[in-house]
Amino acid sequence: MSRTKEAERVLTATSHRRLPDLTVVRILLVDDDPQAAALIDIALADAPFERVIEVATTLSRGITRVEDDVHDIYLIDQQLPDGTGIELIRRARAGVTSKPFILLTGYGSGDIDREASLAGAADYVEKHMVAAQLERSIRYTLRNWQAARMLHDREEQLRQAQKMEAIGRLAGGVAHDFNNLLTAIIGYADLISERLDSSDPSSSIAREVAEIRNAADRASGLTRQLLAFSRKQFLNPTILNLNDTASGLLQMLPRVIGDHIRTTAQLGDDLARVKADPSQMEQVFLNLVLNARDAMPMGGQLTIRTANVDLDEELLGAESLSIPPGRYAMLSIGDTGTGMDAATRDRAFEPFFTTKPKGKGTGFGLATVYGIIDQSGGAIYLDTAPGRGTTVRIYLPATEATPEPRKPELPPATADGGTETILVVEDNDSVRGLAVKALRRRGYTVFEARSGEEAIDWALASGIKPHLLVTDVVMPGLSGPNLAARLSKLNPALRVLYVSGYTDDASALHGANHGDVPFLQKPFTPSILAQRIRSILESPE
Repeated sequence: MSRTKEAERVLTATSHRRLPDLTVVRILLVDDDPQAAALIDIALADAPFERVIEVATTLSRGITRVEDDVHDIYLIDQQLPDGTGIELIRRARAGVTSKPFILLTGYGSGDIDREASLAGAADYVEKHMVAAQLERSIRYTLRNWQAARMLHDREEQLRQAQKMEAIGRLAGGVAHDFNNLLTAIIGYADLISERLDSSDPSSSIAREVAEIRNAADRASGLTRQLLAFSRKQFLNPTILNLNDTASGLLQMLPRVIGDHIRTTAQLGDDLARVKADPSQMEQVFLNLVLNARDAMPMGGQLTIRTANVDLDEELLGAESLSIPPGRYAMLSIGDTGTGMDAATRDRAFEPFFTTKPKGKGTGFGLATVYGIIDQSGGAIYLDTAPGRGTTVRIYLPATEATPEPRKPELPPATADGGTETILVVEDNDSVRGLAVKALRRRGYTVFEARSGEEAIDWALASGIKPHLLVTDVVMPGLSGPNLAARLSKLNPALRVLYVSGYTDDASALHGANHGDVPFLQKPFTPSILAQRIRSILESPE
């Protein structure tokens, strides 16, 4: 599912959730009348909710308790020893709280009604009408506030989803373009290395080429992380148990996090299986563990948990998760470190955002986790606060499917080159030039075309039937799969190798996973291209 559809689904995923039942209402009554609390309690004797009433007798004390944010609703007397109820409401509304206020007055008037409304009061009740009106006013006021709050929360979810979608589109587009550039940089660096005197690997030219290659490899790693965040990386999902993933990695944790951090593992029994890419789940696990380690420089406790969870509407709403209700396998990794404030938490999943000192982090740890889990159909929740540590909970849909037997891989190539005829079709000049040069150097007869249409024209005009077609998946005009289909009608024995650096491109093959189709991900090296081609040519029909 695209991030656009995901963003659109955020509102509908939560729009039918019920408002929570009002079973206990915590009331702050600001009134200097000693009998006020008893009168309010009597007025609410038949209310369909329990009540806990606290009294503050002055405006200043009332403001202090409002700031503590431990009540559900505030009942404010208009006449206070050190001010008015409307003044208190106005001050509290100026950034202190969004919870509802009901003004209590000895008498009513149109002026008080307007002034109270402008100050932010949800309602006002005349004291001689408290017994008849207060219970109903509280119920309606809280229901209206809850409804407004849920709408606000859904709008925030949609805003966050749209923001992440926009960042993801940008990140994916940058990674796609850089994959073509890096294919050329890495490939030509390797071609230069192949031509250098192998007897002198320490020559200055060899060292300089090696530095180019190392820098390109690091850049390639960054593009993979960008693709992971943008949900455009290549996945090979299988049926797996998260307990197996955690158990396999727990053994290496002491070397990763150090002896100053204690680790506790609580792996649930009969954990449901999930469908995910095993290597990507390991990446998720390690990224979260490393983040936890960095949050506890002086030591602390790392807790790893797995469990089966039935996510209903209430739990989904509590953690603002935009996934369907149902059964999930949960992986939780918690630390006792520094925690995050609200501003940091809101940006925690953005790529390039980091709280680490300059040069100490790329800002891809949680962004990569977010992309992997999102692309796998799951959701992630960050439970954190300053001084309270951080717990990351990951939810992946449970499946009843059983693990499939591993499909046989292509046999390893017995040689690096050959004499067959190959047609290379790629709209990027640098990538196409690299592939053609590398294959000709290895003995192949190579023809090239800039587009699918040009390849068709060449095949019809020349009458040559190549042994293998190497084609980009998505090109201007005719796509790689359509080109392969048309050339196969002219040459039924034609074999095909698809190349791409982008799952949006590769989805033109079949879905988002490509285990059944000969496929090479950009960036690739000349030797990897040659080995892949040799394996295809030597494989049985």
